[in-house]
Amino acid sequence: AIDRRRMVLEHGAVPTIAWINGIYQRMDTAIDRRASPTMTKVETFNNFLLVYSGRPGSHAEECLDLALELLATTSAVRRPDGEPTTVRVGVSSGEVSAGVIGHNSPRYSIFGDTVNTASRMASSAEASTARRPFLHISPSAREAISDELVLRLERDCGMQIEPRGEGMEIKGKGTVQTHALTRID
Repeated sequence: AIDRRRMVLEHGAVPTIAWINGIYQRMDTAIDRRASPTMTKVETFNNFLLVYSGRPGSHAEECLDLALELLATTSAVRRPDGEPTTVRVGVSSGEVSAGVIGHNSPRYSIFGDTVNTASRMASSAEASTARRPFLHISPSAREAISDELVLRLERDCGMQIEPRGEGMEIKGKGTVQTHALTRID
């Protein structure tokens, strides 16, 4: 995660806000371009973008495709210090609960174990760019990804989905076998 407070102190509020706005606008454009009735940006807070797909049978694949597109589009935005923008991506699959929260500034929100797991996947992911992608995938999301997609990613994109070590300690889950989508070296 980027320390936005440090960016403001070192580079000023206006360049930092322009940088963050550039990222959010590119992400919104990528999501809108898909025009998918099953994929929705739910909320953006702090350094966290929450997107869900309700497409039966291919939701995890739809999320991976979007994540790769978001990496490509955000990598083009330079931080105020001149470094490339990096993103941490976590993907999970499962049931969620949803509803409108609040009455003064109501917002639609989704929550539940799947959201928490996706957040933990993102927080324990490596920083990614389009040239060096790293998408951290939960066990449930890996189960939802078809072998056909794995072959297409290898053949067409030079990417692979592999187990991440012998298992990772994930808060609230214990040791679980997660996977990562990375470039084939």
